[in-house]
Amino acid sequence: MLLRTRVTLIVTLTYTLLVGGLTFAGLKSEELADERYATATLNGQQIFWDKLVENTVQRLDAATPSLVSNHEMINAAGRRSPSQVREAMAPTAEFLSRRAAVAHYEIAGLDGELLYSSRGALLDAPLVDSGTSRAIIESGKPRTGIMQNSDKRFIVVLTLPLIGADGVPVGVATLVSDLKPPIAEFKASTGADVYLVDRGGHMTDGTDAQLWQIFEGKLSVRKSRLDTWHDNSKFYSVVVFPLIDGQSRVIGALVSVRDSTETQARQYQIRIVSIGAVAGFLVLVLAVFSVYLRRSFDPLDQAITVLNALSRGDTSVTLDVQNDNDEIGRIASTVGVFRENAIKLDLLEERRERQRRRQELFIRLQMLKLSEMLEQEAREAVLEDLKQIEALSNREPGQSGESDGGKGELEVLAVAFQTMSSRIREQHERLETLIAERTRDVEILREALRTRDQLAVLRQELDFARELQLSSLPQVFPPFPDRHEFQIHASMVPAKEVGGDFYDFFLIDHHHLGFVIGDASGKGVPAAMFIAITRSLVKAVAPLSSSPGECLAFVNTMLSRDNPQTLFATCFYGVLDTRTGEVAFCNAGHPPPLILRGGGVVDAIRDVSGVALGVMEDLDYETGSFMLQVGDVVHLYTDGVTEAQNSADELYDEPRLITHLGEITETHPEAVIADVLKSVEDFVRTAPQFDDITMLTLRFDQASNDGDTVTEPQRRLMLTGFKGTGDAEIASVAEVQPAPAPPPPAPVAVLKGIIRPPMPKPPPRQRMEPDHLSVTITNDVAELERLANQVDAFVEKHGLPEKLSFNLNVCLDELITNIISYGYGDDAPHDIVVKFSYDGVEFMTEIEDDAKEYDPFTEAPEPDLELDVDDRPIGGLGVFLVKEFMDTTDYRHEAGRNTTTLRKTIGEQES
Repeated sequence: MLLRTRVTLIVTLTYTLLVGGLTFAGLKSEELADERYATATLNGQQIFWDKLVENTVQRLDAATPSLVSNHEMINAAGRRSPSQVREAMAPTAEFLSRRAAVAHYEIAGLDGELLYSSRGALLDAPLVDSGTSRAIIESGKPRTGIMQNSDKRFIVVLTLPLIGADGVPVGVATLVSDLKPPIAEFKASTGADVYLVDRGGHMTDGTDAQLWQIFEGKLSVRKSRLDTWHDNSKFYSVVVFPLIDGQSRVIGALVSVRDSTETQARQYQIRIVSIGAVAGFLVLVLAVFSVYLRRSFDPLDQAITVLNALSRGDTSVTLDVQNDNDEIGRIASTVGVFRENAIKLDLLEERRERQRRRQELFIRLQMLKLSEMLEQEAREAVLEDLKQIEALSNREPGQSGESDGGKGELEVLAVAFQTMSSRIREQHERLETLIAERTRDVEILREALRTRDQLAVLRQELDFARELQLSSLPQVFPPFPDRHEFQIHASMVPAKEVGGDFYDFFLIDHHHLGFVIGDASGKGVPAAMFIAITRSLVKAVAPLSSSPGECLAFVNTMLSRDNPQTLFATCFYGVLDTRTGEVAFCNAGHPPPLILRGGGVVDAIRDVSGVALGVMEDLDYETGSFMLQVGDVVHLYTDGVTEAQNSADELYDEPRLITHLGEITETHPEAVIADVLKSVEDFVRTAPQFDDITMLTLRFDQASNDGDTVTEPQRRLMLTGFKGTGDAEIASVAEVQPAPAPPPPAPVAVLKGIIRPPMPKPPPRQRMEPDHLSVTITNDVAELERLANQVDAFVEKHGLPEKLSFNLNVCLDELITNIISYGYGDDAPHDIVVKFSYDGVEFMTEIEDDAKEYDPFTEAPEPDLELDVDDRPIGGLGVFLVKEFMDTTDYRHEAGRNTTTLRKTIGEQES
């Protein structure tokens, strides 16, 4: 290793150790700062949470005088009479019901037996067990804390002893408050999502259930800590501290989650910049130091080069030294002495002669060896020259012509070497040509082997894809062995390793069987991926749609919106009612289904057909229907059957298929498919298969035995933006509503493609005397829960749907929260009056307040719904939902008061 290299390595190692030490110290300092930050964060949030719980306990404690002062109830508790306790608690219960902080309360005797519960049921176990009750009675002091109720939800509990008139304890009273207000206040103050989890790490209450899916069952609740959680490209700051009940036991934990992706990104950027700066400075220092060493050691390198040349006998090399007074000058002087001695030695005749003799001997031996590689004539000429050289070399010294003989000897050697070199050069060229040809052949062979290996790997992957695709389709037959109303079978023979066809069948409910078949454009892997998506969408949407046409319309829109390859698929989807044999279907550009009826009659259903799926968005698809009699067979197929070609380029075509189906005697679905497939194979013979061959066959054997029984209506999801059956309105948002019970089957002619007639409209609802309700609340968000209960009761009173109650509560929560948060500039209490009225047709809501003048329907910003949630500016979405949920909205400001009016017309489908 060169000296300058060793010096460079030493400097590099030293600098690296220095940078490493500084980096280690920085990391340790950062860890200490993180620990201090984590400790401060945990202590701050713990103190804040304890304060929120303490406030909740204080609100419960404010309600205890009403219980302690109820002597009649205390005496009844001493007598252990639940009925007397319930009667004595009537005025106190009315007072406690107005306390928003008290969610539940109960009275228990000395033995822990439940004597009264605000929920009404006395068979449930009391919240406080008998042992805890005895401890409270013995101590004579109330006990507070957090615990879990029978629903596994966390609550704040205040338990106090009940003392009789004689000073003897007669039981305990327990007041319960919900933890949702503290959670909401904790989130509003910290800006983080808050969750209450049990000891198993499962959420019982929280602010964002979807976000909690990341942490479900993965957090330990035994120890307080601050963690940074990484999920895909997101970072979350997670704070966990245990929840302690009144007996100092860990019953769960409070978890706060804050999105810290931006902070982590900035830290990562700073770290990268720091590392880059240190690395760049290290490279710069090493480069400058290397250049300096190279220039310093350059004269020494020249001296070494001269010494190496002299060691080889080359005296023509000189050393150009600029300064003779330094070390390099002294080395040059020494090199000059060696050079002069070498020249003197070369001039010595004796050594030159001996050297010449040795060279001649060496040359002769080499020429003999080389001559063996030449052809016969050239080899003899070389041997003759060697004899002349030997004769000249054996002459005694002093013979005439010695010097001339030496010259002639050199000429002979030159001629001999020239002859051999030309011969050897020719042979060498031929050898190189041969080697090049062989090398080229080897490269071609290697490339062929690599291509073979790649094809083998590709074949293996395609075989795996084929097995995966076939395994994803139903393969177990019969699929429903306990159903005797029908038999079904299906088969697919891909043209390539993976196919572009699909089929499926599934029970939508007990009386409806869904079956589908489809064919994607193209072949191979792209078509297989497209039909996998199509099949999944159909199967997912089918149970949620009210008709096959609505199902395929939704699937078509989903496929068209994100289809960069412009793929499309034909599809036939039908639903069999096993009670009547009626099949409702929708055909999206697929070959018509064939129905094999009795007597060999085959019907082709061609009346209803639409555009293939994935071609264009927002298309309507028609729903048709046909009837099946017992024994009828429905045969579905793809164009791989009818477009199969033989060696003469003739098509199997649809008439041939219809004729063959009419000749089939065995109508079992599996036998029908096998018979048709054999017919196609006999027609094609040795011609290659150009398209996938897929078939699905269904035979209707009998009607359901329980077809006339009354069943509970199935709840169906009305898909957004698609019309259902009848004259139901298009839903603006996805809603769950019960589907109407099916009418008794009427006599219907068995015709191909008959469209089911729409159900008649019910008569319009009549207006009645309006029913009014007025609720007064204060400017406290906790009052919204009481208002929501009043809304639910009023809506339930008139038999209106839960959807109206939900939508109205969302609107009230948005509008009243804005009034409380931004409308008042002081902390004084203010009354907000909410009025409801319903006259059988229209539901009207009025909100009256004395807050600042503000029209939310004109001054609130309009949200841009085309943007992603992360890119959308905050504000305006709540008011937008109010406008969407209500039919009309109005605002007016009169005499210093604001009046906001919401109107909703109740249609027949809603009531």
